[in-house]
Amino acid sequence: MKGLCAEVKSVLFYQCRFLVILFLWALAKLVLPFLLPQIQIYLCPVKSSTPQEITPALLSYLQGFLLDERKQRFEEVMEKRTRHLTCVLENIVDPHNANAVMRSCECFGIQDVHIIENGAKFKPAKKVLQGAHKWLTVHRYNGSLNNTKQCMDLLHEKGYKIVATSPKDGHPSIHNIDLSVPIAVVMGQENIGISEIVKQEADAFVRIPMQGFTESLNISVAGAILLQELSHRIRNTTGINWSLSETEKKMIYEQLGH
Repeated sequence: MKGLCAEVKSVLFYQCRFLVILFLWALAKLVLPFLLPQIQIYLCPVKSSTPQEITPALLSYLQGFLLDERKQRFEEVMEKRTRHLTCVLENIVDPHNANAVMRSCECFGIQDVHIIENGAKFKPAKKVLQGAHKWLTVHRYNGSLNNTKQCMDLLHEKGYKIVATSPKDGHPSIHNIDLSVPIAVVMGQENIGISEIVKQEADAFVRIPMQGFTESLNISVAGAILLQELSHRIRNTTGINWSLSETEKKMIYEQLGH
């Protein structure tokens, strides 16, 4: 009998607890709609993160939340950033390759990456990028009948010398190509290389010297070698004004929302 009473008490206890929870849930549904409008949460008045909407006043306000160490790190990185060298990826099929080259660009201080999408849509891969894309200025060409020509024309208008990559002997190696003017290195699709349009628009060709039987490297590896060598040479060649201007630094600062 005592065991039965204990069991009944236990059942009643759980039933009461359930009813209390149900009551509180119903009360919350009734009361919250009236309370929420009275709660004012002040947030930074930014509708979007586009650079055009980040005003100088807002930028100054946001800077107040940055640690001094973070500000110093950003300034140090910007001092080493360059637009004298830029990278163009033409219709890269394997997302890993495109993302790996972008990561190399960020690591070697190259600010701009131009991505041509002629059927092969670029897909960010977070595990490969490791956040690198957040610090780059990415230009995508995917809305015209001839995206490659559009990109080449834009780069020429900006004063870039178009340098197409090629595995063939006879072209200058990465160790002796002229870097006195801004250059845009174009890397083509994995299987077929650069397109005929790039070959026609290119001002020069460049190759990575190799001593093995294999004719070419994987694009992600080739990109890392090219970008490291060229960026190193640019920064260590007397007479090349490779640094960003103060105006460019400010624009990138605003673009990144810092």
